[in-house]
This record gives sequence, C-alpha cells and structure tokens, in this order.
Amino acid sequence: MASEISTPGDTRLPDLADRLPDEIEALLKPLGLQPYRSLQVFQWIHQKSADSFDQMTNLPQNLRAWLASNASLSRLETTDVLVSVDGSRKLLFDAGEGRRYSAVLMPTDERVTLCISSQAGCRMACRFCMTGSMGFFRNLTAAEIVGQVHAASRLLPAGSRVSNVVFMGMGEPLDNLDAVMRAARIITHREGLRVAPRRTTISTVGLLERLSEVVSSGMGLSIALSVCATKDDIRAELVPASRRHGNIAALVDRLAELTLPHGHVYTIEYTLIKGVGDSIEDAMRLSRMLARFPHKVNLIPFNPWPGTPYCRPSDAVIQAFRQVLEDKHHRVTVRISRGQDIGAACGQLDFARDQPNSGTHDISI
Repeated sequence: MASEISTPGDTRLPDLADRLPDEIEALLKPLGLQPYRSLQVFQWIHQKSADSFDQMTNLPQNLRAWLASNASLSRLETTDVLVSVDGSRKLLFDAGEGRRYSAVLMPTDERVTLCISSQAGCRMACRFCMTGSMGFFRNLTAAEIVGQVHAASRLLPAGSRVSNVVFMGMGEPLDNLDAVMRAARIITHREGLRVAPRRTTISTVGLLERLSEVVSSGMGLSIALSVCATKDDIRAELVPASRRHGNIAALVDRLAELTLPHGHVYTIEYTLIKGVGDSIEDAMRLSRMLARFPHKVNLIPFNPWPGTPYCRPSDAVIQAFRQVLEDKHHRVTVRISRGQDIGAACGQLDFARDQPNSGTHDISI
C-alpha cells in the first residue's frame, strides 16, 4: 500500500530498509512469532526488492497489516540517470535544499561495480577533489546508502546484479562510519544484497582513529587508502585533513600495525598530478613506504574539473612512475577512464544541481 512507502530518513516509524535481521526480530518479538519471520521480511526487502509489505506474500495477512501500521519501508528513487556511451551510468539522488549525491554504475563482462556515496559533500576539503571544494552538506543515512545499491539494481537486466561495491563516491566514509558500517552489513549479508565482503571496498584519506574499527569489525571488507603524496608538506596541501588525522609516518605505522584478514591487502590509491608528487623520486619514496605492509597500488591520473589549478601528467610520466614501482616488484594498476561524457569522474562529483560538471569516472578495484 502506498502509505507504507517513505523516503530514507523519514523517522515517523521504524524504517526496515536499514534494519538487520536481529533488529527486525526485536521489533516483532512482542507478537510472539518464530524468528524466521524476521529473516523473511529482510529477504523480501533486499533480495526480492519489495516496496510494500503487501507484497510479502509468505507472511501471514495479520503480520503484513501490523507491519503496515507499525513500520515503514523507504525506497530511494533517482532524480536523473545519465548514460555514457561506454555503458556507465551516473545516478543522481535528491539530498534536499537543492543538493544531490551520486552513484556510478560501471558494468563490464566480468562484473558490475557500483561506486556509492556516504555523504552529500565532504568535510575533508581535498584540493584535487571537486566534492571537497564544495564543502559539506550532510551525512547520508544507512537507508540512503543501501538505497543506492537497490536503485542501481533496478537498472540492470534480469539475471544481473551488483557484484562489487566501492565507497568511493561523495564523502569520506570513515567520517560517517556508523551509517557506512550498518549499510555494509546489509550489502554483504548472505540474506541481503549478497555482495562479497572482499568485493566491498571502503576508501579513506586516512582517518586513523577510525580505521582500526573497520579492520577489527571482523567483516572482512577491503580497504583503500588515498595517499596522494610522499612528503608531508605536499600531502597536507592536497589533503588538509591529514594535519588533524596523522602524517604519512603515522599512516604507515598504523597500516603496519593492523592485522588484515588472511589474503587481504590494502589498496593504495595514489593520485598522479602534474608537477605534484609525480616524480621518479616520489615513486622511489612511495616504494619504501609500501615495504612495511601488504598492498597493491592503484595509480589515478588526475581528472580535471572547472576551477582546479591541477592538471593530468603526460602518459610518459605516468608510465615512468609505474615502471619504478613495478621494477621494485609492487603490484600496480592504472585506472582506466570511463563515463567521460557524463561527468562521473573520480574527484569530479559535485552536489549542487546548477553546477556544470564533466569528466570521467575510473575504477579498477
């Protein structure tokens, strides 16, 4: 029934879109039902994409009526979907007050990757990132985060599903960690969206005080670190938050201290900006830093956006940087641009509706 549908963040009734099975069980406990009923509700929401309690046909009629009166079921809808010539799609969502947030859907023959946002805007103010330059609007709720996966799934053909989720859209995930971890539990739940934990990646600029919470959660999520520079003064210029959350030495120490699950490695995201940290000497310093913890390196050629003072290095500089790392036996990839015609680039996502935007979005995790 239509009255059951709400938007994420509506708190008039408990929103089951961001509840885990044990929480749904607690809600239903006064009814004296068997515990499996809560799992059925969870499956209907996240595996069968129900948008009404009436659709949950294996539940007793009186339970469906009780849920309609005592709970809500939010559904995140896109305000627009931009389609690239290469098959990538940028999904836009309303954040309120003339702001928006984005998810980027990138299907290939091998997998379907969805890059999702955790905030509208960002507090980190990274100078190479368009989102960071625009400031912070608000955190997204867990329902809004999970809702991006559902909205993307509705665009896929029958028999296809999102196989990889990367928290690399708008916002710093560790700055909204409670909502991010709740969403990740639903995304990776075997009765939920069923994305493998290893294929669910949280990317951070290095909020060290919260990084250990992700590792110690036992969820087995993949972790990506945005390093951007090998010297503290340059990194502090590019990533102002690094002044508060730890210099490069502290970051390396923390990565070396934390014990990852068996077979896991950190993805080190290194943005290559012309004349800023892209030298052979930088590559050598990066190699020495990486020697202390398990890793792979993802080089990200800078994607320009309106008003930025930075530029992309030449292909020759990118290849020379990569070669240094490969000669030192590091595993290295360079992100391949996708969706350049729809303004979905890494570092180019904006959240003002009237802000012109163009570029590419890259992903190789």
